[in-house]
Amino acid sequence: MRKLLAILLVIAMSISIFSACNKAKTVDDSPTPDISTPQQETEPEKETVVLRTVSMFGGTDPSAADYQQLISNFMKENPHILITDESATADETWKARVTTDFSSGNDPDVVFYFTGADAVQLIETGKVVSIEEIREEYPDYASNITDAAMSFMKEFDGKHYAVPIRGFYEGLFCNTDLFEKYGLDLPTDWEKLEAAVKKFSAEGIVPIAASFSDVPHYWIEHFILAVGGYEDHKINPKDTYPESWAEGLKLFKTFKDMGAFPVDVNATKNDITTNMFYDKQAAMILDGSWIVGGIKDPDTTTVLPVPCAPGGKKDPSDIIGGFSSGFYISKKAWDDPARRDAAVKFVQYMTSNEAIAMFAKVAGAPAADVPTPEGLTAVMEAGIKMGGQAKNIDMPIDSRLSKEAWTYLVSMIGSIADGQVTPEEVLQEVVNKNK
Repeated sequence: MRKLLAILLVIAMSISIFSACNKAKTVDDSPTPDISTPQQETEPEKETVVLRTVSMFGGTDPSAADYQQLISNFMKENPHILITDESATADETWKARVTTDFSSGNDPDVVFYFTGADAVQLIETGKVVSIEEIREEYPDYASNITDAAMSFMKEFDGKHYAVPIRGFYEGLFCNTDLFEKYGLDLPTDWEKLEAAVKKFSAEGIVPIAASFSDVPHYWIEHFILAVGGYEDHKINPKDTYPESWAEGLKLFKTFKDMGAFPVDVNATKNDITTNMFYDKQAAMILDGSWIVGGIKDPDTTTVLPVPCAPGGKKDPSDIIGGFSSGFYISKKAWDDPARRDAAVKFVQYMTSNEAIAMFAKVAGAPAADVPTPEGLTAVMEAGIKMGGQAKNIDMPIDSRLSKEAWTYLVSMIGSIADGQVTPEEVLQEVVNKNK
């Protein structure tokens, strides 16, 4: 991980105590004055408030250390607030655990979670509080967030619930030194991508680090984008699905048959495959900007858009990106006056300009107007360039599909790749569940 930026200094507040110790003149027939130091009036000690927080800043997330440091700083500045944090990698298991906690009454007080389709259940069941309601009591809440970032947070009911900190992009990260070693061009078009897959596979190098067991969705959306382009990718298939979606999903089998993925791709986990790429055991990985901070050799790493498939409609520059997560305050915390104030303070601290600058330095557009991070690595600059050159940027497919439809689609990728079921059969069921 690259050198971390300096963390916001914690300002210690001190209170000067003055004592009145004036001497009185002695008078024979007068009572001796009381010259003892008057007892200082102190504020009653605040009762300890315990906040349970849940976030995706765990595992290999490059912001994990910064987040824990921010929590520590927050508790030093607010000694009456105790944070019990439960952060973990944001895979499908983690997402299911978050929704299960809410549905079973084990609601966290503050959660950093996804927006869009993932948030529908929490909003419809009244589990989280809207920013509009919070601002009725705390007018400055999230006031530093840019309009552009907040526009991505608007939900189906027209309200906003999550406070974002950074945006993201997704792209095909490449270990350029491996491409040079084996005399390969970077995969700037489909022919070069297939050539790289075949060559690396023959040389015993995993061409593409991927896991179909818990995080297959980057390839779901990019195969569909590679074939259908921006217009087909942005469709929410409620009545039928575009043919390009089926053609895109067929590429899972095509690439697996070419030896593109780890041999245990259906069983391995995302953390394992990410480290495989970091350790140069794999040539490529399709992932988001959040992995940049963990790259061990950023000067021999770059990131590119996934190229257009043969006969596809994708503009070569199109990418997946946007703002898709943020801090929520639960209704359970909001209804408790003590925890309400503590939760608001916590979110405001974590979404301050200083904190956002820390989160955004691992790549991704900051949600507030903060200075551009210094000391950008080559791969960071490549990501910024890719985002700036994109003709179209679309949100991931899971931001539109219903939770049930998306979970089903994710669960069937291994079967599609193995030829046990056709993309058409899977997509028809996706349409049926996408209500």
